[in-house]
Amino acid sequence: TQIIPAYNEVVIPAVDFLKAGSDPEDAKNGSPDDQPGLGDLTLPPQGDGVNTNLAFMISQFPDEWCFLAKRLHAEGLIETGESQGLYHSFMKDRLNQESINEIRLWACLRMQSVAKTVIGALQYGRALASLPKIREHYAQYPNKRIPEDHVEVILAHQTYG
Repeated sequence: TQIIPAYNEVVIPAVDFLKAGSDPEDAKNGSPDDQPGLGDLTLPPQGDGVNTNLAFMISQFPDEWCFLAKRLHAEGLIETGESQGLYHSFMKDRLNQESINEIRLWACLRMQSVAKTVIGALQYGRALASLPKIREHYAQYPNKRIPEDHVEVILAHQTYG
């Protein structure tokens, strides 16, 4: 059994988060109540002040972004498979909801997110299935599936503290 605790963490990044980050104000820490004072906790910066958060991720994984654009085009979700066109269409709200969700999922798998952790934990069953001893045991029980007997993932998400 794996328990994945999450408190006030991003599961899948919001569209607003992906579009934020390019304003110089985004690079500054902020006070939670807009009243800066001595000893205040600060909110983390929302970006680097130059690139949007999505543009930063694209700069780290340019080939994968191109593959995403080509895949969405092949699936008929976007008109062209051009990667820059996909970025600009996203920024200008010209994409359908399914394409937006694919971009959000693409981004969550390239940042430290709860979704990435959960997906990794769910791969444990696949890893077990590749072990020879486990295969031998389950060859005797063709009606059972390995993850059902050996893998349990619990996401303990606390929104309020």
